[in-house]
Amino acid sequence: MPLSGLTAVVTGSTRGIGRELALQFARAGCRVVVHGKDAARAAEVRAACGDAALLFLGDIARQQVAVDLMAFAVEQTGRLDILVSNAGVVKMEPFLEFRRETWQELLDVHLSGAFYCGQAAARQMVRQGGGRIIHISTIAAGFGQFGFAAYAPVKAGVEALTRVMAVELAAHGISVNCIAPGPVWNDMMEHLYGPERLAERQRTIPMGRMALASEVAAAALYLCSPEAGYMTGQVLHLDGGASAAGPFTMEVFKRSTAG
Repeated sequence: MPLSGLTAVVTGSTRGIGRELALQFARAGCRVVVHGKDAARAAEVRAACGDAALLFLGDIARQQVAVDLMAFAVEQTGRLDILVSNAGVVKMEPFLEFRRETWQELLDVHLSGAFYCGQAAARQMVRQGGGRIIHISTIAAGFGQFGFAAYAPVKAGVEALTRVMAVELAAHGISVNCIAPGPVWNDMMEHLYGPERLAERQRTIPMGRMALASEVAAAALYLCSPEAGYMTGQVLHLDGGASAAGPFTMEVFKRSTAG
């Protein structure tokens, strides 16, 4: 298999998209470093990934933790080939009531975490002569959406960071791309939206459903494959046509989330 024997670090891999990313990379033959802050969930994912998987706990919003995570991967496996920067948190608050601490948390985890991990990983990849870095964003980065006064701007920052990294690292054989999904089904959706708004949200997607985490993971595997070797600096939208529908889609969603 093309990815067999490679080392892949997946941040925030204890649930949802991150968990599926870790499992799919393990199935593709990678030695996966599972990362998270919840020890029990992280241990479960590591076990599901198989005996070759490794486990690292810590908050990658702190630069030293991000550096230590990449160093751990290299110390344990001798190399670092793939970084999927997925760790994140979603918190929705109206703009006029948005709290400074919520803003700072999302900025630290999403944008600073991606920067710290990406820089530490890229330094190792430069020494190796190449690698693949993938950031996980969201189509919300490109729309004005109720409640996302921090989430959308920090994810837009992640996409800008992707382009800068791609330009600066291309000469070192490192590709940097971004996957921007629409809503992805997980166990937090009903908590975020409620059943009625969740159904309304799905009606705004031309394909009529949310993405599956396995579909996001499949896109990540493609970006790490030899066939994607010439692809860098790109934001891949995986949204069932939602971003193509554009203003109509968001007008419907605005009505469903107002009030």
